[in-house]
Formats: sequence, C-alpha cells, structure tokens
Amino acid sequence: MNDKNPTEAPAQGISLHAQKLEALGQLAGGIAHDFNNILSIIEGHTELALKQLQTGNLTPEQLERIRAATARGAGLTRQLLAFGRQKVGVLERLDAVKALAGIRLLIDPLFGAAVRADFSLPAAPLWVEAGEDHLAQIVLNLALNARDALPAGGEVMISCMACGEGALPPPLRQRPEARRYLRLSVTDNGAGISPTVLPHIFEPFYSTKERGRGTGMGLAVVYGIVEQLGGLIDVRSHPGEGTAVHVYLPLAAAEVAAQTLSENWRREAGALRGRTVLLAEDEPELRDILGLMLEGFEMKVIRACNGNEAFDLQRQFAGEIDFLLTDVVMPEMDGIALAEIFSVRRPDTNVVYMSGYPFLNAEKGLRVPDTASFISKPIQEDTVRQVLERALERRALREAATKDAEGDSDQ
Repeated sequence: MNDKNPTEAPAQGISLHAQKLEALGQLAGGIAHDFNNILSIIEGHTELALKQLQTGNLTPEQLERIRAATARGAGLTRQLLAFGRQKVGVLERLDAVKALAGIRLLIDPLFGAAVRADFSLPAAPLWVEAGEDHLAQIVLNLALNARDALPAGGEVMISCMACGEGALPPPLRQRPEARRYLRLSVTDNGAGISPTVLPHIFEPFYSTKERGRGTGMGLAVVYGIVEQLGGLIDVRSHPGEGTAVHVYLPLAAAEVAAQTLSENWRREAGALRGRTVLLAEDEPELRDILGLMLEGFEMKVIRACNGNEAFDLQRQFAGEIDFLLTDVVMPEMDGIALAEIFSVRRPDTNVVYMSGYPFLNAEKGLRVPDTASFISKPIQEDTVRQVLERALERRALREAATKDAEGDSDQ
C-alpha cells in the first residue's frame, strides 16, 4: 500500500519551480540595475565628450572613463557566464602584480570621493596559473562589496604578497602537496559582517542589499573561480571592525628562460611589425575595427567574413601567414574547424581564438583547446597585442627547446 500523499510530489515541484522563478527574477533585476548604471555612465560621458569635441576641450580622461565603464560591463557579462557554467576560461602563466596594477584603472572610477582605494603591491613579479579575467572578477567583486560596506566613506586596501607554509591558514597547511601561495587581500574599515550573515555570503543570490541592487551572485562567482584555480578564501570580519577577505592562489614555478625571453620581446617594440595575420570575423564593424588595430601594429592584414572565405584566401595567398586570428562562432565554417585545417595546411601559423562567449558550447563541438591563445570579447587593443606577442614567445621557446634536444642527440 502506498502511504505517500499523492499531492506531495506536485506540491514540492511547484515550490521548487517558484523558488527558481524568484531566483531568476532577482538575478534579472540585479543585472538590469547594474547594466542600466553602466549604460548611463557610457551615454553620459559620450554626450559630454561630444560637447567637449565641439568646443575643442576634449580630454583623454573623458574617453578613459568611457573605456572603464565598457570594461566594467564586459566584466559583468563574464561574471554571468562564469556563474552559469561554473567553469573558468583559458589559463595562462600570469604576473599577478602586473595584472593588479592594470585592474586599478578599473577600480578608481567606481569608488568616488568618499571611499579611497589604496593598493600595496610588491616590486617583484608573482606568477600564478590564471587569466587576467579571473583576477579582475575576484578583485572587482570583493572591492565593490567593500565599497558598499562604506556608505559614509572610508578606505579599501588591496594588497598581495607571497606566503610560505607558516603564514597559510590551516586548511592549506593540511594539503598533502607543499606549495607556496599568493595571498590577495581586500580589506575595509566598514561596519563588518554579522555572525549570522557571514556563513551565507558565498551562497548564490544571497544578498543583504535592497531588491534590485546587485545580482547576488558576485561572491558566489569569486568562490567558484578560486576553488577551480586550486585556491582558498579566508574571511575575517567582526561587526564594527571592518572586513578582511584573503584569497590564496597557488604560485606557479618561476621559468627563467620564459621570463628572459619575455623581457627581450618587451624590449623589441616592433615584434609584430611586418607579420601577416589572417583575420576571420563575421561581424563587419568589429572586423573593420580589428583590422585597423592590427594595421596599427604595422601588420599585413587579410580580412575574411567567415571560415570558408578564410580558407579560400589562405589557399590563394602564396606567402607565410604568421597568425590566424579567428572568431569561434561563425556561419558556414566555425573557427575550430578552420584552425584544424590550418594545423594541416599551415602548421607554422599561430592560431588565436576570439569569442564573446568564453565557455563554449561543448554540445556543438565548439571547444577551444585548453592551451590555446584566446581573447575574450569585447576586444581591447592592448590585450590583442599582448596575446599575439605571447603566441610568438611560446613558439620561440618551443623552437629553442627543439634545437636543444637535437643538439643533445647529436653528442
């Protein structure tokens, strides 16, 4: 005999569905709020810039504010994607000190006059296996939370340092592998977090802010990124005494040869000069912008509107093609299939992928190799230059290693 209430399962299903709809509504409201703020900033500064242009008073600072707001919007999009997929993107060996110095340009415009953001960074590089987007999402989310905890003003300190075993929290000291860690700290002198709230701060959609302000997913994204990078988050807070959030990420082993080669590339300002790049991008305006960027690096640019056209153009081109810079999702032939063709026909070409959706559709077979060079949209000129130069560096390192191996075998 079945003792279960026949209405129990449907009632539970309805309740769960209602909870999902409420969470989705909260997420949509928070995203709409944040994006409307960002769009208002961009529109306002653009109008001011147009007026200043007419009077001849346009300053670089005005344009920099527009770019910072655009970067903030891009970060919100990547945050949403990271939350939805619970997966970090392509990893690289990254100098966290240099990356944090760049992130400071994004933070300063968000704080205003009442809250001061101070950075304390070491002079020597600290290498981690991560992407710049990962560090930017961690720091921006933690810094903005700290700012919101200071409605009357105050100070937010962002710092990083290398930590040996003795300075690590117990959960890291208990791990079997002996590692050194980077400690990234965001500290504020605000109201602090109550003991009842503290256990919930990394739960998705949990927020103490009023409805419609914030997505309630920022700290959940931070937690997911740190976990997948093999790190740990330690939060210390007491009401009335402020909050300190310490993020621990494993330090990467220093590679002297790679560092030396990178320094040589940085000294050689024209590393991309005269190189040929085949650009495959189906969005016409973005293709034009990217083409102008690449020509600004003094590169020769071959433009294609999709994979099929790119294939035909490379077949007709008699010279060497140093780079294939390709969007991943394109009509007729996608970037993954195009790159596979290049690996056979032009194996010496450096392939660099681009996408506005960095965690790509595995069910459609659009998976970027984990070791591939990758650029997340929206595109920034400095990022394009750096990724292309790094691709050349990696190829030079592989060629040097091959020559060394051949030399050893001849002895």
